[in-house]
Amino acid sequence: MKLKSLVLSALVAGAAFASQGAAAQAIDRSVPLVTAGDGVGGFNAHFGDTFTASTVGSSFTDVFTFNVGTPFDAAASVTSSYLNTPQTKDLLITGFNLYRYDPVTMAILGTAIAGINETGFGPNPTDSWSLSAYGLSSGYYALRIDGRVMGEGGGAFGGDLTISPVPEPATYGMLLAGLGLVTVAARRRLKPAPIQRR
Repeated sequence: MKLKSLVLSALVAGAAFASQGAAAQAIDRSVPLVTAGDGVGGFNAHFGDTFTASTVGSSFTDVFTFNVGTPFDAAASVTSSYLNTPQTKDLLITGFNLYRYDPVTMAILGTAIAGINETGFGPNPTDSWSLSAYGLSSGYYALRIDGRVMGEGGGAFGGDLTISPVPEPATYGMLLAGLGLVTVAARRRLKPAPIQRR
């Protein structure tokens, strides 16, 4: 009898351990961003995700992909919201990155641009991250958010991305030529008239 109860206890403990392991699995999601044009060649996009009590103990990696056809500047931010289960910050963002990737292999190309953790101080502050990048080449890019679901309340995060096109070098040349012509015209207008003698 003792052997049967020992085996039964081991099975129950194993099942409990397996269910904890299942809850602690990594959550990996990849979603294309839905973009809205800004009317001047760039675009804006919003992104986010929600986690429930069933994901407690899990780490997550959410990847939001987009494509830009011209050189560009980018700015993005992300913040979290969550219920604060006693003594636990339910949702924790641990990383925020922008990187270029190969759309066929999904491999990261070059170096990722790391976000800045701007989370405040005090007990369990709301996560806040931002990043900026300038003069990026055209191609396929992704925003990656990493974190952990730590409490029964789960939580959510939301963010925004702004893309602005960078003018081509020829555009700068035309701008400088135009400014030069305006300067010459202004100088001619300001030139004093010659004094006529009688």
